[in-house]
Amino acid sequence: MTNDKQQTTNNKQQIYQEFLKAAVGGVEDYPKLMYMGIETSPYKETIKDYPNYLSLKPDGKNLVSSIVADTTFSPYPQIGQLPEIDQQGLKFLAQDITEACICVRSLVKGQIQTKWLGRRALANDEFWSTSKILPILNLVSRLNTNYPNIDLENCYIRGTDQLGVAQDYPFYDLVRDVISYEENIATSNSLGVMFKQFSTQREITDWVKNITGNSDLKFLGGYGEQPFIEQPELFDNTTQQMMLASTAPKHRGDNSISVYDLTRMISMVGWHDHLPKTCQLPGVQWHNLATIVKALGTDPARYLDLAIAKLGLQEVIDYPVIISKLGNGATSIRNRTEAVYVALVQLVLRNRSDEPGKLISLSMAIKGAKQLSPRNLDQEVVELDAIMATEVTEIIRRFVICC
Repeated sequence: MTNDKQQTTNNKQQIYQEFLKAAVGGVEDYPKLMYMGIETSPYKETIKDYPNYLSLKPDGKNLVSSIVADTTFSPYPQIGQLPEIDQQGLKFLAQDITEACICVRSLVKGQIQTKWLGRRALANDEFWSTSKILPILNLVSRLNTNYPNIDLENCYIRGTDQLGVAQDYPFYDLVRDVISYEENIATSNSLGVMFKQFSTQREITDWVKNITGNSDLKFLGGYGEQPFIEQPELFDNTTQQMMLASTAPKHRGDNSISVYDLTRMISMVGWHDHLPKTCQLPGVQWHNLATIVKALGTDPARYLDLAIAKLGLQEVIDYPVIISKLGNGATSIRNRTEAVYVALVQLVLRNRSDEPGKLISLSMAIKGAKQLSPRNLDQEVVELDAIMATEVTEIIRRFVICC
């Protein structure tokens, strides 16, 4: 082992020990670092600016692409096309990370070039609540395809809840509750499956397959609760016109997707403005996707906040964007504790005042698992929480600092 590698290993172990101390107090289903909450984030006030920040493009003078695309990069894949994934590119991740996919972006003369790295990136499995972003994006795509000029900021969802009470709420508020777990309206799980009620099992499974190119995935199940509204209707509050209605399908079975699917989807959200039409989410208009971006900014998981702080980057970055979705739980099927983090980060790094800022963006999905013998679910949560924070920090170190 070289001195550089030894130094990296030692630093990573030290970072893990620091996160391990910080994770103490986490319990089954509630990891402390994963559920830090948006109120702890130094970036909570900039969420409203995320859509504008995501539209930034290198001009070659004041702003350049931090990562220069080489022959290992290729254009962003077309809808339905699987990219080439370097399945050896994430060997640096801890063995407790069972699946991972990272997509690194470079903007070359306004054209997006990407490099995909993976560990079991196409293995289909359960990824807990992270898949809740899929029905929401499906709904936006269907709505915009039928009504290109619709503004999601004016849209509401209405219907009768489980107590027989007529309800109607702004679309954004419902999506935010799914992501943030704030439960201002209802639980994330009941709202997550409510958004699925606008499509049949086959419709939404085929939609995801047709976008990512992963023909083996299944997206059949709910999230362990009854839908908040079983037969929701989406309507424009300014005209009172109903746009989409549910036929109240039942969602039972497996949600078996891949980290690649999740990485692909969140990258299509964050990079929409830079993608050719043939690579974009079908029908989607950026002003409506901006609503989803702002909701995804409220995820309780602040692993990227922790990574930025741990690496001392807070004072040298501008225009930060962090959108993400957490997932976690203890599984009796696989007999272990699991955690999933899907995220897109974009930063502008400042070096010296006479140098252009460096724009960097990457998307990721990582899944970790921990099984102690004898089983101790609270301790598994604490250790896995620290592992996830450590590995996200290492990803940022390698792809932001060392690029």
